[in-house]
Amino acid sequence: MEDLKAFYWRRVKVLTVIFLIAWIIIAVILPVTSPLLKGVRIFGLPSMHWYMNAFIVIVIGVILIFVYSAIMNKLDKELKKKVSEEELL
Repeated sequence: MEDLKAFYWRRVKVLTVIFLIAWIIIAVILPVTSPLLKGVRIFGLPSMHWYMNAFIVIVIGVILIFVYSAIMNKLDKELKKKVSEEELL
């Protein structure tokens, strides 16, 4: 049982750190580098102004939340399966 706890918490920590780093990159680095993208057209839209940055950061942040939730649900199901298999032995 301790192996399962260690496995689960190791995976949770890794996933949390990965998503935290992704969120920091999106929330901090994207807005800071946006002045470098002046004149760049994305999907035919004009260059990224501050309001476009804010919108993109919010949308990507919400997408990250849903992806993180889906991955954690999958991890929880995997843990439940392993625990039930261990109880049967």
